[in-house]
Amino acid sequence: MNTHGQSIDDQEDALKEVKRKLSEARARASELKGQEKGILGQLERTSEQVRLTRQVLSALRQKEARLNKDLKSLGEQLLSTESQLAKQEALMAVRLREMYKKGGLFQWEVLVSERSFADMAKRYKYMSLITEQDRSLYNNIDSKKRLIVRDKQDRESKLMTLAQVKGETEREASNLSDDEAQQKKLLSRVQREKSSKEALVRELQESARKLQRIIDQLEKERKAELARSRNSHVPAAPSYLERNQGSLNWPADGKLYSSFGLKKHEKYNTYIQNNGIDILSAAGAPVRSVAAGKVVYAERFIGYGNVVLIDHQSGFYTLYGNLSDILVATGSRVEIFQQIGTVGGSVDGPILHFEVRQGGKPVDPLKWLNKKR
Repeated sequence: MNTHGQSIDDQEDALKEVKRKLSEARARASELKGQEKGILGQLERTSEQVRLTRQVLSALRQKEARLNKDLKSLGEQLLSTESQLAKQEALMAVRLREMYKKGGLFQWEVLVSERSFADMAKRYKYMSLITEQDRSLYNNIDSKKRLIVRDKQDRESKLMTLAQVKGETEREASNLSDDEAQQKKLLSRVQREKSSKEALVRELQESARKLQRIIDQLEKERKAELARSRNSHVPAAPSYLERNQGSLNWPADGKLYSSFGLKKHEKYNTYIQNNGIDILSAAGAPVRSVAAGKVVYAERFIGYGNVVLIDHQSGFYTLYGNLSDILVATGSRVEIFQQIGTVGGSVDGPILHFEVRQGGKPVDPLKWLNKKR
């Protein structure tokens, strides 16, 4: 079997996968750009509401300050007026007592006094006028007090209403500020994800170019090999993988985390194709080649992390993905069960992704590994 042909098939499959992921990443980046625009519009409206609400609050606080100032002034006026009333009441009481005393003596004074009756009458009338003036002054002061009390009650009522309105406005301002903060967080998250997807698009584009170069090189080698083998018809011997199907050692210690084939992704509620198996292991655990072969790829690869791809001849390839460290180089030979890297971490834990390719197509690795797990 032409190993270069199988390598080309593998790389072309990988290129198709990269292009698919590139298309998905572009679509997601475009979707996130639309989300960003919508959130920016919503954030602008919320920020304007916050600004207007703060203006209203500022006006309410100024009005509250004026009412409190008025209340303080009215309180001082009320105290002063009540003091004036008390003094006027005391003065009136003294004068009334004097008039009461004088009233009983008026007739005797007329009889025995050397003053004329006219003088006595004038004096009594004068005292009566003073008393009336005192009463009029008292009534004026009392009217002033009632006006002050009324104004004070009016200010207190307005202040109470204002406090309710201010409280409601403060709660609204707080809620709007919370909304604004949440929208800013959401915008930041969307912008980060958009930047990440845009970076992924660039990375996938570079990966696609790299894979195309690999395919071009393999195609060149395949044509050269075909030219050399035109006159040779020697059948190839069965490979190690063919001879040991069902008894190969596992590439890493651990337990089966995800099996081969179509699987439902719980988070996204969709089905995805797993071209290999995933082994839950320990971070940094050794990863070993299941058979001898030639390393044809040993680099980071989008969607797989750090990857080692080994050609085992006769159209068989094994792929080891999500490695933390790669301990072999492209073009090097590896022996059976030689360590080629270490297990890397992921969102699901330390997992090794392992694939077996036959004739360029993925096959279930569990059919080739021993049954110990």
